Amino acid sequence: MNRLANKVAIITGGASGIGAGTVRRFVEEGAKVVIADIQDDLGKALVAELGQNAIYQHTNVATEADVERMVDLAVNHFGHLDILFNNAGFGGVSGELQDLVPSTTLAISISYLIMLASAASAVSFKTW
Repeated sequence: MNRLANKVAIITGGASGIGAGTVRRFVEEGAKVVIADIQDDLGKALVAELGQNAIYQHTNVATEADVERMVDLAVNHFGHLDILFNNAGFGGVSGELQDLVPSTTLAISISYLIMLASAASAVSFKTW
């Protein structure tokens, strides 16, 4: 199937779990995918598995500059951006849930969505 042929996607939290499964499925469906995560070894291994239709970008979604670089990479490498799959999380990846700082929780759960929407919308107007 090629339901996502010629589509470019960013999948945050794409190096493991649901994100990695989504990356695999998107590539199977014909998409080009930017895997955005902080788990470098897992992200690079997934790219090695999937080949030229996937690239990895170390991205801390709580950092605006990382989010902007992630969006820029998608456009510069693949030519445009069609899909944002917001899957980034942190429970189990960066420690036990009870040890997480509330400001980190807000930054990852809410603030990055605003940063991502802002960065992606700026690119969308340039590539129309």
